[in-house]
Amino acid sequence: MNNLTKSISVLRITMSAVGVEVLCRVGWLSIILLLSACSSQPEKADLPVLTGHFEGPVTYQGTDLRVVLDVRETTPGQIQADMHFPEIPGISFPVANLRYREPQLHFEQQPGQPGSITVNAVREGDFLRGIFTWDTIQTQFVWVRRGQAAPRPYREQSVRLPGLAVKSMASLLIPQDTALRYPAVVILPDQATAGAAATRADLLARHGFVVLLLPAVAADSANAADSVAYHTTSAGLAACRTESSIDTAHVGLWVRGANAALATQAALQAQSKCRFAVLEGVPVVSRAQAQPFQLLARQLPVLGLYGAADTTLNVRESVRYLRPALKGRASTVRLYPNANRNLTVVGYTNAQGQWQWPQPAPGYVSDLLTWLRQQTIR
Repeated sequence: MNNLTKSISVLRITMSAVGVEVLCRVGWLSIILLLSACSSQPEKADLPVLTGHFEGPVTYQGTDLRVVLDVRETTPGQIQADMHFPEIPGISFPVANLRYREPQLHFEQQPGQPGSITVNAVREGDFLRGIFTWDTIQTQFVWVRRGQAAPRPYREQSVRLPGLAVKSMASLLIPQDTALRYPAVVILPDQATAGAAATRADLLARHGFVVLLLPAVAADSANAADSVAYHTTSAGLAACRTESSIDTAHVGLWVRGANAALATQAALQAQSKCRFAVLEGVPVVSRAQAQPFQLLARQLPVLGLYGAADTTLNVRESVRYLRPALKGRASTVRLYPNANRNLTVVGYTNAQGQWQWPQPAPGYVSDLLTWLRQQTIR
C-alpha cells in the first residue's frame, strides 16, 4: 500500500509538472500570437481625410485677425481648400501647393511670390495647430473645426486655348447660382503677378463673373505676329465665344504689365469684340507709349489701376501719360496710396504701436466691382 501511495503521489507531481509546462507553453504561444497580431496592424487607425470648416484667429503684436479655412474632398483622397478673412473683403483665395499627409498640412497663397501666405499645421482631432506666415511675419495659431466646409461658389475647369503653336491650358471659373449666362473677364497676368491674378479671379467669380485665367506670359516682342501675349489673348477671347455660360455681349480683358499694348491690340482685332478693359500696373513713360491706349479708349471703356508704392515701374510718369489718354467713354485711372504692385497695403505698425494686417488698397475692391458692373449692364 505504501508503494502504491508513493506511486500515486509521484504521478500527481509528474502530471502537475507536465500541466504547468503545457500551460506555460500555451501562455507563451498566446503572447507570441498576440504580439504577431499586433505587429500586423497599423501603428494607429487611419483617420478620415482632413475636411471641414475651420475658424480661429492669428495674432501678431497683440492684433487679432479672424481666419476661415474650408477644406473639401473633391475625389476620394483628394482635397481642395479656400482661405478668406471675414474682416478683410477682397483677400480670398484657393490655396496652392496643398499637401496633407496625416497629420501634417501645408499650403500657400502665391508660391514663390513676395507677400504670400504660407501655412504649416498639424491636425489634432478637430483642431489645426501650426505656423502662419504672411510675407515676413510669423505667428502660431490654433483653429477649430466647426462643421462641414462651405461649398465653393464657383466651379473650375481647364480650357484648351485654340490656335496656339504650343498647346496651352487656361482655367475657367464659372459661378454656381441660378443664372444661365454671365459677363466674363479674360485675365492675362505677367509672370511676376501670376499668384495675384488667381486672387483677382477668385474675387470676380465670387461676384458673378465668369473668369478665364490665361497662363502668365513674359513681356515679349513689340511685333504682334511674334508676340505670345497677343496670340494668347486672341485665343482666350476666341474660347469665350464657345462657352455657353458666357454672355458674349459683355466680355472684357484684364491685363497686367508691359504686355498691355499687344494684348489690347488683340482685343480690338478679335472677332468677338471686347467690351471693356482693365489695365493694371501698365508702364507708360511717353506720349508715344500712351497712343495705343488712347485708341483703345476711343472704342471701349478702360480702367487703369496703379499702386502708388509699386516699385516695379515709374508710377508717377505712367499715370501722367495714361490719364489724358483715357478721356471719355467711362474710362478712368485710379491711383491707390501706399499700395504695392498687387494693389495691397502691406502690414505695418501704426503710431500707437498696433500692428495693422495687410489689406487691399482702401476703396479698391468697391471701385473695381462698381466700375465692372457699370460696363456689364449696358
